[in-house]
Amino acid sequence: MENTHKLLSPRRKPSVRAPSPSQLQQPPSLLRSLTSNLQLADSAVPPDGRCQARLRMARRAFLRHSFNRLDFVAVISYWISLWLCITGVEAERHLYVFRMMSCLRILRLLGITSGTSVILRSLKKAAPLLVNVALLIGFFWLIFAIIGVQSFKSSFRRNCVWVDPEGVQRNFTQEFQFCGGHRNKLTGLAEPYVYEDGTPGAIFPKGYICPVNSFCVSSNNPYGGTVSFDNIAQSLELVFVVMTANTFSNLLYYMADSDYLTSALFIREESRKSAFAAEEDTSSKADEEEFVRKPNPLRRIYDRTFYVWVTVISVGIFAQAFRSSSMSRGRETVIVSAKEEILIAVEDTVELGVTFVLALEIFMRLMADWRTFHKKTRNLVDLALALITCTIQIPPIHKSGRIYDWLTLFQILRVYRVVWAIPVTRNLLSKVIGNVSGLTNLIMFVLLLTFLCAIFAVQIVRGDLPKVYRGDTTATSFHTIFNAFLGMYQIFSSEDWTTILYMATDVQRPYNVGWMTAMFFIGWFILGNFIVLNMFIAVVQENFDVTEDEKRIYQVKTFLQNKDYSAPSQGISLSSIFGIGKQKAKEPHSRQAAFEMLTKQAVVESFLDEGAQQPRQPPTRAQPLQATAEDARRAGEVRQKPWERMKNRLLGVLGEKEPNPFYSFTSSRSIADLTPTAMAQQVVTEQERRRKAQREYLKKYPNYNVSLHIFRPSNPIRRLCQRMVGPSRANIRYDGLQPYTPFSYAFSILVYCAIVSMVIIACITTPLYQKEYFEKHGSSLRNWFTFADAGFVALFTIESLIKIIADGLIWTPNAYLRGSWGVIDCVVLITLWISVITSFRNQGEISRAVGAFKALRALRLLNISGAAQNTFHSVVILGGRKILSAAFVSLSLIIPFAIYGVNLFSGLLDTCNDGSEEIANLTSCVHEYPSTPYDWEVLAPRAVDNPYFNFDNFGSSLFILFQIVSQEGWTGVMFDVQAIVGRGSPGQQPRPFSSQTNSIFFVAFNLLGAVFVLTLFVSVFMRNYTEQTGVAYLTSDQRSWLELRKLLRQIRPSRRPKDSPNLDWKSWCYKRATHKHGWWQRTYTVVLVLHAILLLLEYYPAPPALDRTRDWIFLGFAGIFVGNLVVRVIGLTWSNFLKSRWDIYAIISVNGTFITTLLLLAGYQERTFIQLQKLFLVSIVMMLIPRNDDLDHLFKTAAASLAAIGNLMATWFVLFLVYAIALTQTFGLTRIGPNGNGNMNFRTVPKALILLFRMTCGEGWNQIMSDFEVSHPDCVYGENFYESDCGSQGYARALFVSWNILSMYIFVSMFISLIFESFSYVYQRSGGSSVVSRPEIRKFKQAWQKFDPDGTGFIAKENFPRLLGTLTGIFAMRVYEEPFTVPDILDDCRVDPQSHSTGKTRGIAEGMDLDTLSRRVAMIPIHKIRRQRHIYTLFYEECLVSADKEYGVSFTSVLLILAHYKIINDNKSLRLEEYLRRRYRLQRVEEQVQRNIVTNFFLTLYWSKRFKNRRSAQSGAPQVPQIFVDDAGSSGSNVPQILVDDGEVASNGSSASAALSERPVTPKRQALPPLDLNYHVGNSQPPETFGISNKPQFGDSDPFLSSFSGEESPSVLRQRPGRGRSPDGSPSLTPNESPNMSPVGSPRLSPIATASGWIGRAGSVSAGGGSPSRSRANSDVVPQNVLEVLGSSEWGDQIRSYMGRSGDQSPTRSNEGGSASPR
Repeated sequence: MENTHKLLSPRRKPSVRAPSPSQLQQPPSLLRSLTSNLQLADSAVPPDGRCQARLRMARRAFLRHSFNRLDFVAVISYWISLWLCITGVEAERHLYVFRMMSCLRILRLLGITSGTSVILRSLKKAAPLLVNVALLIGFFWLIFAIIGVQSFKSSFRRNCVWVDPEGVQRNFTQEFQFCGGHRNKLTGLAEPYVYEDGTPGAIFPKGYICPVNSFCVSSNNPYGGTVSFDNIAQSLELVFVVMTANTFSNLLYYMADSDYLTSALFIREESRKSAFAAEEDTSSKADEEEFVRKPNPLRRIYDRTFYVWVTVISVGIFAQAFRSSSMSRGRETVIVSAKEEILIAVEDTVELGVTFVLALEIFMRLMADWRTFHKKTRNLVDLALALITCTIQIPPIHKSGRIYDWLTLFQILRVYRVVWAIPVTRNLLSKVIGNVSGLTNLIMFVLLLTFLCAIFAVQIVRGDLPKVYRGDTTATSFHTIFNAFLGMYQIFSSEDWTTILYMATDVQRPYNVGWMTAMFFIGWFILGNFIVLNMFIAVVQENFDVTEDEKRIYQVKTFLQNKDYSAPSQGISLSSIFGIGKQKAKEPHSRQAAFEMLTKQAVVESFLDEGAQQPRQPPTRAQPLQATAEDARRAGEVRQKPWERMKNRLLGVLGEKEPNPFYSFTSSRSIADLTPTAMAQQVVTEQERRRKAQREYLKKYPNYNVSLHIFRPSNPIRRLCQRMVGPSRANIRYDGLQPYTPFSYAFSILVYCAIVSMVIIACITTPLYQKEYFEKHGSSLRNWFTFADAGFVALFTIESLIKIIADGLIWTPNAYLRGSWGVIDCVVLITLWISVITSFRNQGEISRAVGAFKALRALRLLNISGAAQNTFHSVVILGGRKILSAAFVSLSLIIPFAIYGVNLFSGLLDTCNDGSEEIANLTSCVHEYPSTPYDWEVLAPRAVDNPYFNFDNFGSSLFILFQIVSQEGWTGVMFDVQAIVGRGSPGQQPRPFSSQTNSIFFVAFNLLGAVFVLTLFVSVFMRNYTEQTGVAYLTSDQRSWLELRKLLRQIRPSRRPKDSPNLDWKSWCYKRATHKHGWWQRTYTVVLVLHAILLLLEYYPAPPALDRTRDWIFLGFAGIFVGNLVVRVIGLTWSNFLKSRWDIYAIISVNGTFITTLLLLAGYQERTFIQLQKLFLVSIVMMLIPRNDDLDHLFKTAAASLAAIGNLMATWFVLFLVYAIALTQTFGLTRIGPNGNGNMNFRTVPKALILLFRMTCGEGWNQIMSDFEVSHPDCVYGENFYESDCGSQGYARALFVSWNILSMYIFVSMFISLIFESFSYVYQRSGGSSVVSRPEIRKFKQAWQKFDPDGTGFIAKENFPRLLGTLTGIFAMRVYEEPFTVPDILDDCRVDPQSHSTGKTRGIAEGMDLDTLSRRVAMIPIHKIRRQRHIYTLFYEECLVSADKEYGVSFTSVLLILAHYKIINDNKSLRLEEYLRRRYRLQRVEEQVQRNIVTNFFLTLYWSKRFKNRRSAQSGAPQVPQIFVDDAGSSGSNVPQILVDDGEVASNGSSASAALSERPVTPKRQALPPLDLNYHVGNSQPPETFGISNKPQFGDSDPFLSSFSGEESPSVLRQRPGRGRSPDGSPSLTPNESPNMSPVGSPRLSPIATASGWIGRAGSVSAGGGSPSRSRANSDVVPQNVLEVLGSSEWGDQIRSYMGRSGDQSPTRSNEGGSASPR
């Protein structure tokens, strides 16, 4: 009742703290929420009672609930389907879609458990983001569909048709052999394709040319005309197939045959995003609690025998791996030899012994810990396995055959203990499957969702799919629920899913409902494969994540440990020579300054605590190095295992007895347990210790740094070599010379030219080229490519010798072979020598091996880019350990399934090639049968054989399962296994669907094995990549800031004229060009949309009149676009127009469209020109991108991430090139197999690159590999390599499998990681920085444009205060905010004079109510204003410090600095190194502000003195002693001296006063030099101070010109920025003129430099304007007296602090033409 009263009450509800996530209730499952509303959670209750009541009523509405809406649609659909069924329309038109929709109510079962309910809620929560992503993908989907229609319409209609020249047999059409021409049977020349009536269809032939007696005829599209690019609907379908990356390569090669090979450039695009939550694992706590309990003796014995039981299990698994098809137990039809019988008996004995030993082990475990045995899940699982494995050893069950084969699963499950005993697999698996409940719920959700969608599929297909289609048995005809489940799971896995799609659209084409079925299957693919399947990645990836606090601690420790994954490049990269991809190097002093900041405890605490006031543990002191090292050594000895100690001793005997500090320096492990501050101190100390150890090592071994034991560091030859190349290892050469730029650049360019030439020659001299060359010129060793290889060998040998002489081979500080690139270059050089030597002996396998090694020379291309080198080094070399870890985990899943596959299917896949019903038993597979290849009846011999795969032994089973892991070919294997007849007795001819339960094995393996392995690799490499880039340990706020900063850097100022033109027509153009949301822009957008719609109307075959009408309309639209360009050019001026990238794109696109369309209408019909005109038409649609915020955001993000994507793509391309050359050199002469064709081969490098791209996506790589495993007698084996067309099984498996692992698993995972990181703009949108919207950025650009109309990106410093006064919105920076600004206060206090004309006017002055004014002023929050003033001061000072000396304040820097002050919290949003640098920067800015305060104090004294002098001169009153500062005292000290002069004013004081009265004295203002943020202790050069120079800031005409003349100015003056002289002599700007500024003025008051220092000497002014010098001789007051007067006040403390710093540091800066001035 109380809660109900609070909900309905209109009273305000008190604020309460939100509950922690751990206290939130779990979402109810379906079983508990059938009558409850699931939408009431996670929403704020409005404070108004009426709103609350309306909200409750709205939530009670039936259609407010998602499941209720599904029920409503289901009921309506049911009545519609009932009416269609009664009327007979449903059966006549096969309109079953409403019957399918009537089953939507079963989707409620998805919420049957709490886990599936969580998944549903997460999907619903992510729905808005998924819709945004779908809109972005849909835009490009539509663009490519339009391009497909324009470029490839009617391309799939052309097939080769064989015509019998004798006219006896009927014509034969080669389906799926697309073509573009045929050869004339008389001349043999290629001719273009023809139509069915014989008329030619084109002018020139293209693509595949049909052989003689065949014609390329254009007739119908495949699959009943449903697969084509003839209209936009079918084009959208095929473009989606390309996007799915499955079976898209078939379309690619079809198009290459029909048109050109360049059609392969029709690329694909994907986008994936998912999220999931993990749960805390409490099992480790229970283990810890159990570990505390004192074990009994039996328990200790059991613990010591842990590895004994693991060994027993390993023996049992190892024995099962020896099973084969000839050792099938209990199969009477198998005749085995005596040897095989012995093996069977041995295997049975081993299994029986293992089972008995493990039963004894579980009994021993039970007796050792019988009290808590049942509390551990692991004990219960092992007990169940022991009982079951013992049971199945009973003879009746053991000899039951097929039943026992299935029950061997429990024997194999024991392998989990072996996997968990290996540290590598245990550590990774513990992270991957840490959230077991999450994975279980997700697997259950996938299976349940697939089953429910299978019911929908059965309803919508309803028997339309035939069981036999095009002469083959249909694997998934949806005739049963189980078969439909397998079909829907096949689509879910994306494997060959288009077969179902094409077949459904083909068979339902007569009823015109195939498009509905196609939409259903495509929708299921999007939901299942794009969304649900990627949730596995989200679940596994989240197990690697750590908490936000731990991320910050990891950042600190990673920074201190200086984890740098980059490898030094060999020599100087080409990018550094030509300035490609320049990156600002990090100076060493910046890291040193960061270390100094990190040693301060307050800085670390502010970063770790994120500004929260939370108590932390007291800091741990860093122990002395000797004690720390000793403790670490003792701890290490205690933790070491016996074999580890033996290993270390062996390495000590064989290797160096003393560790080498250059390579094997080991730091103390105890620093990981220290607090960050103590760790920083420890790291700095250990760095010094390492340098000291290196120096002592060289003293002890003076010959260590002697290259090749000949060249010492002082050797001139070695020094000359060092001048030519960079260090081979590390970035700095120890005790050597750095490379001389002219020499090193020239040598690097020579080497890079040789590398590129060598790779090009390797791509040209393929085996096919060499064979043709030798056939033409004869087989001779004197050929140009052999001599070229010899030249390259000589050059690269000289290069290696230079590097070895410069840095040594192995035993030097910068040894050549100590660096990874030195090893790679050495291997390449060795292969080059082998290639040259073996070229004198042409042998088969040797030539094949040498040709494969030639590919390694392409790795030298990585030297062109340093970033590409770092990427390759981090992925392949440093990531090798994680690759092995992921491989071990993958094998731990594949090996058990491989053994189980042998137990189930060994010897059962033998098939007779005669598939007729006459063959029921394989013993009948003899003699011949009538085969019909190409519809010709030919007698062929019957034969029994396996498919290209089998499970006859462990090796074959493991290899086929490895292929299935790549999601390739598993549906075909599953279909063949379902055809096993009976109980699996060998010798039976397979029959389709005889054993459908066998498919469970493959579904389980695909879900648990293949999906998990792919997810594992993606997750591991995503983690590896993010750790190396630092993203893994970034908090959500830090990621948000990275994305925001990336976007802010992409923003450029507007470029437009400052003032509107005077002429009416120019003014009209100006308004049209500058107004973003006017009627002109809306009309232009509408025309763009109409242009896109008109593009969608193209189809084939279309009437010529329609095409000509469209061309005329396109011409009219192009005229409108040209008119818009003219208006923008006139309005913005040509110079401003060219500064916009989109305007430049519009010029090219619009003018190209207009000219090509005009020429097309004029009759120009060249094919290339027509395609160019169509591409120009499509390019117009891209102009919609800047008119949509989401598309514009995507493009800006892509532009900001282009460099990182380019580096990865460059590295990937080099890997492509390496394998393309290797495969071309190895299989360039191998005959084309059944899975290849004229384009799908390795004859040339371009074709090899395209085929490698297909295999990267997993497209039929295993079938292509089988083509190149061909051997004799299926091929011709010649005398040498060039006369043979055989392949090689060893080379094929080595190259194909390694490529599959490197490219498909590693680089694809890396690419996904990079795309995920680069396009994670969801963080920016969901974080606190989401307030930076496009309108806010437009406001800032409009304010900036007033002061920078040309869009240069810089404004003068004097305009900066006025810019701040015009900023509004999120970027507004003011001291006084509403309602405390001067205009707001005056408006509130203003009264009407007429209302008080007759009444009392007390308290009213100038129309203002003084009482109200007093109250309003008293309401001003003083502390808040002071804080804002301080922030304003820091911001202003930082902006001017960051300003350019010549150009002024930068647009981008102001945006970024504003983001620091207005949007983000530095403690939360900055990474550690960036945070430390900013703290260092702000510290210097604070010092400058403090110096300004001190200088303002002296300015106050000076102007007070001047004011009093002037008043005394007018009134004749006695003079007040004046205070001034002299820094040119006799003592020669650099400390300014404060002097007091109480003398009388000179006799010419009146004239001076007159002069002052005539012209206001305004000292000359000088510009500040930029702040040197790079200063650190130990620099030889002093930093640039915040001091002053005598160079004018604003040019020669200084508005702050003083009335004094001569060498000295009156004093150092402080003046408000922007305040100058107007022509009439009055100040041009006062603080009161701008209500947005502080009444005190702007905080940045630049000091003035004089020849004598900061503070000049003030004196009386003579009539001539001279300034007589003053000294301490005229004063008896010393600075100490002044400080005594100031006492312990704040001013006194600041002056003492300032003088102390100046006296300690005394940095000087030489001014132009002046003496050095103290700081």
